[in-house]
Amino acid sequence: MKKIFGIVFLVFLLSTNAYSDNIKDFKIESISIGDSALDYFNETELENGELDWFNYSYKEFATSLVSGKGIYDWFKISYKSDDDNFTIEGLVGIVVKKKYDEAECNKELDSAALNISRLFKNTKRSKKKLYKVEYNSRKVFQEANQSGKSTATSISFDFNDRGKIILSCYDMDKATNQIDSPIKDINQFDSFRIDIRSRVLKNYLEKV
Repeated sequence: MKKIFGIVFLVFLLSTNAYSDNIKDFKIESISIGDSALDYFNETELENGELDWFNYSYKEFATSLVSGKGIYDWFKISYKSDDDNFTIEGLVGIVVKKKYDEAECNKELDSAALNISRLFKNTKRSKKKLYKVEYNSRKVFQEANQSGKSTATSISFDFNDRGKIILSCYDMDKATNQIDSPIKDINQFDSFRIDIRSRVLKNYLEKV
């Protein structure tokens, strides 16, 4: 289904406070940082979707990949490993791009960023950056390097409460894109992503 992000993001953001300092005021498909993931997904769904991004390398947080229920094809949800309430500390909405068009995705990226800037006036917006992406199993690593076959073009927003939003177009190289694996691996595909992080998760990721 064709996604028209100029309309989509306007719908997401209409109810927000233009001068908000709080990352919790940003919602995608009614989901926000600080909500319990159990309000939207069942526990079995979350546990069966757990990935190894945090689960095996680091013990403090866990991350689950679950199917989207509307605009997004997938959600990645991060929460503290010992939290029985599955309080959302990180939320990534992912739209898979089966026929990636760099100009189209960048247009969507710019449109989404413009809407966020208008509706969250107290945020600090970064310049658009192109990153080299290193792919390894279910992990994706970014480096500020314009070489390489897989790239991510990103714009980030820092909130006054130290939460963060990162908008990205992922353009994965053909070999990575076509990996045939029985393991569900969203990171190998071209995609548009919105990555929302609480202050707690942002601080954690800066340390590891």
